[in-house]
Amino acid sequence: MNVTMTDRRAGKFEAKFYHKILQEEIGGVKGHFGPINALAFNPDGRSFSSGGEDGYVRLHHFDSDYFNIKI
Repeated sequence: MNVTMTDRRAGKFEAKFYHKILQEEIGGVKGHFGPINALAFNPDGRSFSSGGEDGYVRLHHFDSDYFNIKI
């Protein structure tokens, strides 16, 4: 899975998730007010944290639907 893109034109900063082989977007999370500088995934794969230039570290948990994606 490849991660992170920002759309600074609209003032939106969002982590987007893409299928590594198909290159299709499979999800995303919003929350930062500036570029995302760091991501760290929990070893169990069910959550991750993001740190941004806005000075916040945010904790994100994947919805159970995320694990039921059929590709």
